[in-house]
Amino acid sequence: MTQLYGHRHLSAWGQCADANGNLTDTAELWLQGLGRFTLSEVGNGVNKMVEKGQEWPPTLPEFMHLCKPKRLAPYHKMAQALPAPTVDRSIVMAELKKIRARRAA
Repeated sequence: MTQLYGHRHLSAWGQCADANGNLTDTAELWLQGLGRFTLSEVGNGVNKMVEKGQEWPPTLPEFMHLCKPKRLAPYHKMAQALPAPTVDRSIVMAELKKIRARRAA
């Protein structure tokens, strides 16, 4: 995030590691928060963050929200097609004959 936000990221969250190379408490918290997401979901979160073009880096909850995959409501999901009906050709022909007879009368 420092590559995207520069000093604003450091100002908001500080360094991610101490002088000994250990993660800071903030970095540990972000690690725990983002640990439930796949690498692809975190990548999508970064892409959404860049698209939004915010001047300041997001908070952990804001970034986690960006990482969540977009889920469609049940009514937006594609319905399964019904199976094709079985057709008895003799019944179809008999019904067509009735219709033609009515038209002729």
